[in-house]
Amino acid sequence: MNKFSNKSIEELGFYVYSLVDPRDGKIFYIGKGCGNRVFQHCEAALQGDEVSLKLNLIREIISLGLQVEH
Repeated sequence: MNKFSNKSIEELGFYVYSLVDPRDGKIFYIGKGCGNRVFQHCEAALQGDEVSLKLNLIREIISLGLQVEH
């Protein structure tokens, strides 16, 4: 899992981020978070069995050997 350094987390505070499908460059999710929230979606998709459009798309991207872009 990717993650920010502690210094970056302190400096960022809250931030807005997007998850992008690398196959077509389209944004499929916009979120607001702090800490390493932007990276936790991929971790949840891999470790959990929760069903949602977002998590299913992340699983599909990863299954193709690609990475979700931020």
